[in-house]
Parts: sequence; structure tokens; C-alpha cells
Amino acid sequence: MEETRVLTIVFTDIKGFTERTSNSDREAVSRLLKKHEELLLPLAKSYNGVLIKTIGDAFLLSFASPTNAVLCAVMMQEKLKEFNASVSETEKIEVRIAMNTGEVIMRDGDVYGEPVNVASRIESLTDANEVWFSESTYLAMNRQEVPTSLIGEYRLKGIPEAVRVYRVVRDDNSESYTRTVKSQLEKIKSMLAETIVPTAAPRSARALYFLGLVILLTLAFFMFKETALDKQLRLAREAISGKDYRGAVESLKKAVQLQPAASATTQLIRQAVNSHVTHRLAVGEKTPENLSELEEFVKEARTTFSSLDAQLLDCEIELAIQRASLLAAQRQRDEADALLNDLAKRSGNRGDILFTIAKFYSRLGYNWTHTVRYMHMAALTDPASFAANPDVLKEFEWFLQKVAPNDGYDEVRSFIATHCFDHFVPMLQEALYKPGEEYHVLRLNSRHLLSQKGTSIDETGFYLVDLLTSPGNRNSKELTETLNYFIENATNAIILKEVAAQLASYPAVFTLFEKYSYDKNDPETQVIAGPFFDHFKEYLSNRLTSDDIHQRINAHNVLGTRSETSPTELWQYHIRNLADFKSMQWSSSYVPALLESVDYLIKNPLPTKLSDSESHAVIGQKAARAASEILEQVKQAIEDNQDTAFIAPGKRKLADLEKLANLLQKTFPRE
Repeated sequence: MEETRVLTIVFTDIKGFTERTSNSDREAVSRLLKKHEELLLPLAKSYNGVLIKTIGDAFLLSFASPTNAVLCAVMMQEKLKEFNASVSETEKIEVRIAMNTGEVIMRDGDVYGEPVNVASRIESLTDANEVWFSESTYLAMNRQEVPTSLIGEYRLKGIPEAVRVYRVVRDDNSESYTRTVKSQLEKIKSMLAETIVPTAAPRSARALYFLGLVILLTLAFFMFKETALDKQLRLAREAISGKDYRGAVESLKKAVQLQPAASATTQLIRQAVNSHVTHRLAVGEKTPENLSELEEFVKEARTTFSSLDAQLLDCEIELAIQRASLLAAQRQRDEADALLNDLAKRSGNRGDILFTIAKFYSRLGYNWTHTVRYMHMAALTDPASFAANPDVLKEFEWFLQKVAPNDGYDEVRSFIATHCFDHFVPMLQEALYKPGEEYHVLRLNSRHLLSQKGTSIDETGFYLVDLLTSPGNRNSKELTETLNYFIENATNAIILKEVAAQLASYPAVFTLFEKYSYDKNDPETQVIAGPFFDHFKEYLSNRLTSDDIHQRINAHNVLGTRSETSPTELWQYHIRNLADFKSMQWSSSYVPALLESVDYLIKNPLPTKLSDSESHAVIGQKAARAASEILEQVKQAIEDNQDTAFIAPGKRKLADLEKLANLLQKTFPRE
């Protein structure tokens, strides 16, 4: 049978497996593969992954959820890291994991289609201990749950369009990554946790009967006055006292048959039903079967006791939370959300129940938007009380640190500003100009709230610390606003003086240039080439010969704008680009710079003594090999009658490339 589905396809394989198998006997290889399966496949199952097939040392998996696929890959790498720390070097297992999301064909238990091919091609590029994935997975996943970064664009064999590839930033020093790992460990632990074993058996009926007999004998001389109704109510109270809650319910059934339940009787009914469920939950396993039994018990009680109005019983709230916990642990989160939403509606949005639901989401940590929404709804029911509640304040503090003003939720900020602003003032004031990426969102919220309350903001200081220490995501509204501030004030003498005075306290490292590639006309380039240039000049000069391609290009774009590069520096820059031609030729962002470097090296003579130093000689030899490989590529393209970017009428000919290759081989001969 054949069907089409949108899935995330995941490939894994073991680093150096072929080499290891060639040097090991069959038993050792078998042990390695068995341990590999034991470590990884249970995690795939936990995240609802499906093992399509095993290919030697590789797994082909599919996931309905892209987020689950990425989180599962993260925890696979963490599991292997933990395992590798406890074994010898020869026993270590290091894998690379790659994935892609798209529409695939499922036939006879296997998957087919271009998404599978793309995932396989990305896997061939992926480094050991890394998790790489395509842009389609990046756009479909919940990016709030996993820290990621763009690697670049790749031309993959057999794939017509260039593919943007991203990676998980696995950095133990990153608060974002460690929080992701911690939250996933807690979820896995909750799914695999041992169930609670009953620690005490209910009191036997015989003991209860003996207790009742003693009480009856002691009070025998009053019994002639006791009515049948009083007797059943007394028996119900005694049963509750002896923790025989089922017995109490039976006595109360007889009581309401004798007389419709009065207020006192209804209170006893509530107490008996609530206590029975609470007791069972405390000593019994919280399995779906046991929860269903207790839910049926409550349903029966509501049918039997008409005095139980629509108001929720405490045990119904408890049962709903336990049921939602089970659903969430089984990854049935939509069902859990619907159950809790219904609970809130049935309660008439009672503040205590909304607060309980909010704490449920906070405890499990899988949907922060629900945590904040329910916490805010609860707070609105009694602002004075909830604004002083430590749990509410803790969630609102998290909110201020993680949810920027442009992300919405203005109603929550409004509540904070109105009801608990004084509590957060010290934190907001401290964060306003505090450097560090971890303060980026809090800094934005600080400016938003403090300015609302009339606090004067040093805009230059605010924008400066945010740009240089925590600029946020490229193309974000906040970054655009910051860059526009400095561009619009590029000739403002007062602002320029403020910038000059404050810049000295910042390290000369421009974070954005470390992360992304920019064109000459991009605002980031304009800002660094403008009022910040003197501060970053040495940094830019050093980055001209960086091993990182986009850092080199960024530095060259700025320095070229200011005409601040010497012939020697230009040769060093261009020759490094040529040496990296294999990486650059497959990226649409890098190709123009590569061709520019080829043209420069063809037209400009080698600076004196450039080949003298050992480091220059190493790069020169790489560039010489690159020039030879380009020449071979071009010759093959001409022979096949195909176009090649390295030949351009009026710019460069085959003879130019031959001349360059010969010059470099002569200048930097192989040893």
C-alpha cells in the first residue's frame, strides 16, 4: 500500500565505522552495533520516532513532528556523550545526525522521495557529534526549544536548488542549550519514572466494624433517640474518620434516600468523594486504567447525589491534572490542552484552578505560552493576591527574560506595570544597560516598562550595549531599530561624541560579523564602517585572514569601504579565499567574493616577501592546489561544452587561470 505524508527524515551513522570494522573481529563489531541500538533506539521511540530501516551502522528514522526529531537528535548526542565519558577510547561511539522535512512516499514500510535524498546528502556533510538539518526542518520546528545557527548554503548532488543548512548549537556553556537538555531529561525521566507503590493497606472492614461496635456500645443509652437518617450520617462520619470512604458513600446513599440532602449532608458527600479519590491517587499507581476507574466513581457519585451541583469537586480538578500529565507524557499534548481548557471553562475560570493549570504547564515546561496565559488569567481574578504570589512572580520574571515586546503579550506587561512593578524595578534597572546576550530580551522589556513609568532612557547607551553584546536575531525588528538609530545619527555630533565616549568600554569584537555574512550595502556594514570604525579597525584587520569565510568577507567589505587595506593585506585575504574555493563555490553568498579574489590574484603581482613566512607558505600551497583544481574544472567544463563561472568574457580566460596556477605553483612549491 502506498501513501504520501509530510515527515521529518533522520539519518544517523557512526564515525569511522568502516575503519573500525576492518580492524575488529565480528564479535566486537556485533557488540558495537548492539550497544549503538541500545543507546539510541529507545530515545527514538520516546519521541515518537519510527525506525524505517537499519543500514549497517546507520539508522533511517521518520518523525511526524520536526521538533521531536531535533530534540530526539539532541538527546541522542547527549546520551552518547554520557556513555563515552565512562568507557575507553576504543569503545566510544560517536555519530553524526542529519535530517530534512518534506513530503515523502511510504511504500511497504520504506520511504522514498527527494526529502530522503536531501537528508542523506546533508548527513554526508555533517561532522561527528553534530546535529545538522535543512531549512525546511528549521522553519517547521519550534525554534524556541532548541538553540540553532545557520551553517550556510550547499549545492547537494542530484538536488537542483541550493539548500540552506542549520545546526544545533551544542554548547554546555550556553544557558539556552543546557536548559533544553535539562528540560528534555526531566521529560524523559517523567515518562520512565517508576510508579508509586502502595505503602499501606486500607483499614480492614473487620477493624472498622469493631470500632463501630465500640462506639455503639458506648453510646447505647442514646440510641433510642437516633433516627434512621441520623444513623446513616453518623455511620458516614465514622467511616470517613476510619478512612473507609467507600463505606461513607454507601451510608450517604441511604441517607439521601431517607431525606433529600441538606447542606450538612452535601458537605459530607463532597468530603467522602474527594477523600476517596485523593487517597487512591496517593497510594495507587496513576495508570490510565486506575484514573478511568476513579473518573467513573466520580461520575456515578454525581448521578447518585443530585445535590452535587455543577461546581467542580476538588477531586475532579486533581483527576484532570493527573490525566493531562499522562497524556503529555505520551506526547498527546493536544488532548491534554483540550482537557485543561475544558477544566478552566467548567470552573467558570476560577482563579485557583487557572493557577493550578498554569503550574501544570510550568512544571512540564512544554508550552510556555499556556503557562503565561493561565497565570495571567488567574492573576486577573485577584490582582492584589496573585501579584504577591512567589509562583506568579517567578513566572513573570521568566516572561520578562524570554518574551520581547515585539513578540506580543502586552496584556501581561500591562499587569506587571500596574500590579507588581515595584517588585521588578531593581531587576529592570540593573538590566537596562547591562552587557551580555542573556540580558537581551530583559533589556528590551526594561526599556519598555521603565519608559512607561517615566524613567529617562539613555538611548545611545541602550542601543550600544544591545548592538555590541546581544544584538538578537538577524533581521529582527529590534536589531533594525538599533542599526537605524546609528545610521540616522551618523552625522549627529552629540550622538557621535556619546558613542566615542562609551565605545572604549566594549571589547573590539562585533558579534554580528562572527555569526552572519553581510554585503557592502547592509546596515551592519555601514555602521561598522561609520562611527564605529576606529574602534573595530584592528579587529577587522585581524579578521581579514580568519579561517571563517564570512568573517573574512565582512572585514574586507568594511575595510574596502574605507580604503584601509594594504596590498599585502589584500593578497593575504584573496589568497585565503582561493584556498577555500571548495567551500565557497557552492554558496551563492560566497561565489562573488571567490570570483573577485581570482580576478585580483590574476591582475596583481605577488607582494615582496609574502612567501617567506611559514604560515604564508602553507596558505600559498593550499591556494596553488586550489588554482590547479579550478583549472581542471574549467577544462572539463569546456570539454563538456558547459558554462562555468570561472570563465567570463572580458574578465578572465583559460589562459589567465593557467598563468595564475603556474605562478602559485612556482611561488609556493610543494615540499
